[in-house]
Parts: sequence; structure tokens; C-alpha cells
Amino acid sequence: MRVFFDTEFTSLGSDPRLLSVGLVSEDGQELYLELADGWMDAMCSPWVRQHVLPMLGKGEQLTRHDAGKRIGDWLTAFTIQPTLLGDTDWDTTLLTQLLGEGGLTRAGFRVELLAFQSREQAKSFEAAKLQYFQLQKATPHHALTDARAFRSAWTEIFA
Repeated sequence: MRVFFDTEFTSLGSDPRLLSVGLVSEDGQELYLELADGWMDAMCSPWVRQHVLPMLGKGEQLTRHDAGKRIGDWLTAFTIQPTLLGDTDWDTTLLTQLLGEGGLTRAGFRVELLAFQSREQAKSFEAAKLQYFQLQKATPHHALTDARAFRSAWTEIFA
């Protein structure tokens, strides 16, 4: 079972802090959480303040510890070990750290970074994500919406 995920975080600097996590399984199950602690507005880059912070407020808000535990509980409900598929190192690192804080060991899940076999495949993937946003009339930079677009593009390009 693949679980496609996306995160939003404070900046691309040396100390990014997680703001939200969106997860969508291959079979369409979803989980979206926002982090209530571990960050402040002042930590956010101007770009994040403009594009990401306005998108928050649409999900369950939990502490980092509780969010890690909640995601862990959601993942362990799958009958087979899920593979968490991210499309950036930032996302995979931040989610792995959060799950560890929630007490989930690497025995309970696998994390993989999406790898492309060619530039053309990468371009096709990005085009498929863009098409998802256009068809759904959705705005990017919301973790759950981005995870949905990731799942849609992966299904179109890789399945």
C-alpha cells in the first residue's frame, strides 16, 4: 500500500518547522493534520506567509507528539505495511522526524523518495500534477491538496 504525502513547513532554511501534513493512500483514504506547536509566524519565510499560512485552519490541530501518534495510528490500521512516498527530501525528513516523536518505529512503515527515470518522466509528472489542480480548481501549497495531486499524477505516470 502506497501512501502519498506532502508537508508544508516554515522555510527552506536550515531549521524548517513542520506546519501541516497531508496523506492520501492508493485506495483514497486521507488524513490531514496541522501542527499547533513547534513553530511561530516569525519563523516563516515571506513566501510561506503569503502562500501557505492562508491555507491553514482547515484541519485538526495537534501538538507534534499527538500528530506523530495520530499518523502512526492511521498507518498501522492498514493491513499491510504502508510505503510512504514523498517527492522531496524536505518532506520525507520532516515526516520521518514527526513519526519518531510520536513513537512509531521504522518497523511500522517505509519511506521512499519518488525517483524519476528521465527528465521527460519528471516533466510529465509535474504536468499531471498541474492538470490535477486545474481540473479540481484547487490551489497548491495545502498539504492535503498537494498529496491528492501527487497521488493523481503518480497514478497517471507510474501505474
